[in-house]
Parts: sequence; structure tokens; C-alpha cells
Amino acid sequence: MTRLAAIAASTAVAALTALTTAGCGGLDAEEVRATRAFPVTGAELKIVSSLGGVRVLPGTAGSVQIERWARGKAAREGNATWSLRDGVLRLGADCTMIVGDCGARYHVKVPPTVHVTVEAPDGVILKELKQDVDAVSREHIQVDTASGRLRLRSDGPITGTGLTSAAVRARTVDGAIDLTFVTAPADLDLESADGRVTATVPKGSYAVTARSRDGSAASEVRNDPKASAAIVARSGTGNVRVRVR
Repeated sequence: MTRLAAIAASTAVAALTALTTAGCGGLDAEEVRATRAFPVTGAELKIVSSLGGVRVLPGTAGSVQIERWARGKAAREGNATWSLRDGVLRLGADCTMIVGDCGARYHVKVPPTVHVTVEAPDGVILKELKQDVDAVSREHIQVDTASGRLRLRSDGPITGTGLTSAAVRARTVDGAIDLTFVTAPADLDLESADGRVTATVPKGSYAVTARSRDGSAASEVRNDPKASAAIVARSGTGNVRVRVR
């Protein structure tokens, strides 16, 4: 290596190191926790996260409580924001022009009777919610013991356990859908463009549609076209299974 090339390489390494250090303080930045609460008076609450996954939990009437864990550049003063206006809770974090670790995650406790809509690109967890919920994400949507109506849309997997929801609609572009119910759903509509679809339901009478364009489809539940409860499970490329728990 020539002396000029060596100097250029050394300068590039130094610049990259400086950028990493200045950007987020290392490749494994420590999280900084903060909390905030806002009053909620309406019947609907929309949660919009520009960066970071959101876990939605049951809270108390009249307010929404947020816990935020920010790291790297997002943890610096003024680089993470939250606001509630006209029923929309906006959660923001700045990780632009960063080499290294930077991000945020949130726990949001919502009033028990409001209709909740969540838009979070980096994943959504819905835990023990009783109200109706709409959720949209590019990543995994995970539901645990929900009982209200669910409308779920993702570019990744959608999973759910301990469900007592009567009506569920789930759509994913590229991922599996796997939902398990402890009480019989009345209206279950699941579709993946590119992934397997599995619905596990209690014994009962259902009108069942199970289809896959390029995979296999099977149902342990006998199809009763006259049943008031309906299960539709479809996939473009994955296998489809309707199972009895």
C-alpha cells in the first residue's frame, strides 16, 4: 500500500469512528426511560409511532399513560417527542444520519372503553385489551387475550393466543397468521398473500372456507353452510389449517 493510500484509509476509518461515536454513542446504546400522561375525553384514540414498537395495555379511564425507552441519538434532549391532539397520540424519535444503535419502544396504557387504532411500523403488541382495536404494522403484530373486535394488517407475521374476540379480520402481505381462540369466534376472516394461515378454534358449528392457491388446505372442523359462525382462512402460497382445540 502506498503512503497516500494508507493515509486515505486511516482518514476513512477515523471518520467512520467519529460518526459512530457522535451519532449514537456506540453500537449498543443504553436505554433512557421517560413517562408521560395525557387526558383522554373522546371515544376513540389513535396511536401513531414514527419509529419503534408499541405495546398497548389496559389502563384507567380518562387518561393515556406512556412509558418510553429511547436509546442512542433518540435519547438526547429534543430528539424524542410525544403529543396528543384531536384524539391522535403521536410518538416520534429521530434516528436520521446514524451509524450505531438508535431507537425507541413504548408501553401505552389506554382507557378501557375507547376504540383504539395503532399504527407502528416496527411492531405492535396488544395485551389483555377488551375494546375494539385496529392495528397496522410493517412488522409482527402479536395479540394476547383480547376480547374486542380486531382488525389487523401487517407486512409480517400476525399471531394471537387466548382470544375471545367474536370478530377478527387479519391481513398480511408476507408472513404467517396463527390465531388461537378460547371461545368460538362468530366472524373470522384471515388471509396471507405469502405465508401459512392457521386458526385454532373450540368445537362448534362453523361455515368454513379454507383455501390456498399454491399450498394445501385442510380443516378439522366440519363445514356447516347453515352455521351462523363463519371461518374464512386463505393463503396465496402457504398451507392453510383450521384446527380444533
